[in-house]
Formats: sequence, structure tokens, C-alpha cells
Amino acid sequence: MERKVELMQFPGTLNLAMLPTPLERIRRLSGVSDDFKIFIKRDDLTGFGLSGNKIRKLEYLAYEALKRKCDTLITCGGIQSNHSRATAIVAAQLGLKSYLVLFEEDKPKDDGNLFLSRLVGAEVKYISAEEYQWADDIMEEVRSKLKSKGRIGYVIPEGGSNALGIWGYIKAAHEIKSQLDSMKVRVDRVITAVSSGGTYAGLYIGSKLLKWKLKVTGFNIRETSAIATERIWKLVQDHLEGFKSDISVGKQEIEVIDGYVGKGYGLSRKVELDLLKSAAKETGIILDPVYSGKAMLGLVDQIKRGDFTKTENILFLHTGGGFGLFPIKERFFK
Repeated sequence: MERKVELMQFPGTLNLAMLPTPLERIRRLSGVSDDFKIFIKRDDLTGFGLSGNKIRKLEYLAYEALKRKCDTLITCGGIQSNHSRATAIVAAQLGLKSYLVLFEEDKPKDDGNLFLSRLVGAEVKYISAEEYQWADDIMEEVRSKLKSKGRIGYVIPEGGSNALGIWGYIKAAHEIKSQLDSMKVRVDRVITAVSSGGTYAGLYIGSKLLKWKLKVTGFNIRETSAIATERIWKLVQDHLEGFKSDISVGKQEIEVIDGYVGKGYGLSRKVELDLLKSAAKETGIILDPVYSGKAMLGLVDQIKRGDFTKTENILFLHTGGGFGLFPIKERFFK
């Protein structure tokens, strides 16, 4: 038997994001007829420095860090990691320190997310992409070194994606459903970019708790859909076990579509940059090159292929990341 939503108890959390974020219809999207009803959830508007989906997870994780009397938030990501930037800013707002483990093959460019992270005082350890496969171990080493200096570190996994962090998007599912109900709008499918998997897992579990007949569709922006599906499924299982939830779930319900990774994580092709430019000019919506841009490319392409039809209403989750545009700005106006 599924747990009733009204009995749902959320863990302790902080109120740092500017919520609820707007939910509006997208029109004039290049290559897509306005006959398609596409809505967008503007989680790029969760705040300025805290812009993006990561802050929803960090509200729960930072609360836990404070509860444990930690003084340093430790996390990891790419050199332009939105999550790492948000973690560093959260730490500064709470009077804590931050330590970021970031990978980059080339010499780091102090721009975009990295600039903001350093601006708020984050300590940064640079590693190679190859070393990043051991990021969890490296963060534990950092925590141990800090402990030897009398500091108490709290390790936050990549993207804030663990059984606790995904409460952010369980709660977001409630927010979205409430907004849609107020608008008297039906949505059949929610689209999101997928990397660490926490946003997808939270939306999926949230829809189950709400008994909402909704298809959550992800576009992986690194690796493959098979790897992304396994990552999401593990998060779902960890959450159900950790919080003793009895909702009915099925791995076969997880849908992650391949084909839009392009050159790889954080790397942009001309087709992706062209979409970012056209979306900005035609809708005024600024997408990012790593996550929302590739997910939007996937959405538009799936519509053109006929895989998504006019019979279903679609909600696109804008996960933020606009600061990632600045390090590649020279590629837009050649």
C-alpha cells in the first residue's frame, strides 16, 4: 500500500532557496510548433548565487551538517560545477568553510562557477578527470586532514545526490503539482537532464508519493543511459531503505534517453550552442551548456522525430547553470 501524501514527514531542512520558482509555458521554441503544450519549471531562479537545482538538495544536506556541528562542507565536481559553486555559497551564508575537489584537464580558468566559488572563499583541490573516479576517496582524505587540524568536515556527494539530498526534489514534485493544480493544467511528462541522478530520483519518488500518473524522462548528459539508470535506481533503493518508505517502484519505469551527450560531459558542439542562442533570442530563456541545453536539444529532437506528440503536455525542468556560459562566451559570436 502506498503511503498517503498527507502523512509524509520531511526531514529537517533550511530555507535558502527562493521558492516556489515560477512555472510558465514556453512559446516560440525554434523547430517546435506552438500546438505543443510545453511548460518550464524555472529552477534557474532559485536565487542568484544559489541559482539552479542543487540548492534544493543542499537545504537538507547543510541542515544535517549544522546538526552535526560541522564547520566545513566538502564536495566535488567539474571545474564549472554548479553544485560546487552552490555548496561554497551556502557555506559562506551559514558561516562555514568549503573545500571543493574539482577536475579539469587544462589549466583552470577563473571564470563562471569557479570564479564565484573562489570569491566566497572556497579552498580548491584540482585533480585530473582520471583521478576523479576516486573523488569519494579523495574527499574522505580531505576530511581526515581537516580533522587532524581540529576541523569537522561534512562530505557531500557529487551533485548532492544521496538518500537525504533527493528530498529536495521530492518536495519539488509537491511544489510542481500544487502549481499545476492551481493553473488547472495537466502534465503527462517531466523532462530533466541527468548526471548524478538525484533530481530524477526525487521527482520519480515524489510522483509516486503523490499518486501522480506522470512519466519522468531524463536525458543523460554524460556516459550512457544504462549507467544513468543504474545510478538513479540505486538512489531510489537507498532512499526507500533509509527512510522506510513503502511506495511501489519499478526499475522498468525509469526512462533515460541516450544520444545527446555529444562530445562528452561539459563539452559543446555547434548544434548545442546554436540551440542555446536560438532559445535565448526567441524565448528570453537562458539555458546552460552542460545540463539544460543538452536536455532541451533532446526534447526538441524527440519532438521532431515524432517520439513526443501533441497529445501529451510536457514540463521541462530548467536546472540552472547559466554561469557556465561565461567561460565559453567567445564561442558564441565568431
